[in-house]
Amino acid sequence: MVAVGAFLVSLSAWMRFFLSLVNWDYYRSLQIQPGAAYLLVYGLVSALVYTSAGILVLIPDDKWKKPVSILLMAGLVIYWIDRICFARSIEAQTALPFSLFLSAGLTLLALCLLNRGIPGRRLKNWNEINDRK
Repeated sequence: MVAVGAFLVSLSAWMRFFLSLVNWDYYRSLQIQPGAAYLLVYGLVSALVYTSAGILVLIPDDKWKKPVSILLMAGLVIYWIDRICFARSIEAQTALPFSLFLSAGLTLLALCLLNRGIPGRRLKNWNEINDRK
């Protein structure tokens, strides 16, 4: 499930990267700020971060959970820096509830990966073990 989510987010980032390459002249003619190069770099960095997280989460070894969590959190930091510093349009502001929901979900997922599962489930299992004694 984590891999599917990471790959969907990386797909949108790869699309941003490739569309900024295809429409490079058009974006430069519009003279948008922060510029066409920013769209290209942001798309590439986001795509690499989320693609790496999607690939690493498929490896069934526990040693990759921390790097995946770090990548997910880095992706969120990159996203919110872009959102706060550069995306100041009305369209970007109308999608704020979705952005908050997505960020909360990714943060919860990263915390669950770092804590090796859902904390409530671990507590329940701990209580069942102690009840058997």
